[in-house]
Amino acid sequence: METPDNTLILQAQAGNRRALNQLFGLWYPRVYQVGYRYFNDEDLAAEVSQLTFVAVQKSLQQLRDAQAFKGWLYRTAINCCHTLARKRTRRQASLDQLKTDRTISGPLTPYQEMDRREKSQIVLAALQLIPAEQREVILMKEYEGLKFREIAEILDLSENTVKSRLYYGLKAMRKLLEDCKLHKDLLYE
Repeated sequence: METPDNTLILQAQAGNRRALNQLFGLWYPRVYQVGYRYFNDEDLAAEVSQLTFVAVQKSLQQLRDAQAFKGWLYRTAINCCHTLARKRTRRQASLDQLKTDRTISGPLTPYQEMDRREKSQIVLAALQLIPAEQREVILMKEYEGLKFREIAEILDLSENTVKSRLYYGLKAMRKLLEDCKLHKDLLYE
């Protein structure tokens, strides 16, 4: 079945720069969200997006089936997250210092928005504490809405392994969030 994405992919493979830019424009927000949810950091999400699209541009010619683009793109984004995480681990001391020095800026928001953002940050922080294999499955399933079959294809795993990683990842996050809630309750007593 020919879709607008497939048409853009085929045109981009033929060397059409405008089609390539349109394709990137369509998929950038989703790739950015994968990076953001993986790292919980806007700068790192932007870097992952850039790395992903550079990799896509270099190897788009090798993609044989335009309908496989979505899974191929997510796999590329996850691989870029892993690569960046390894680099980040090497520079951890300096990054920790930067995070300590960083301040939050912007206008004050209403209480409900602040509460929502705080909860979102807590969830994203908990996501950072679980193993990468579980984190990537949670990102693809819960945030990107992919089916188990799609995730299994992207990660080259069985569907049962994907389900298992999701189950154990969510269980670990639930435990972390329960601990966080207890800790938060103690702070306000």
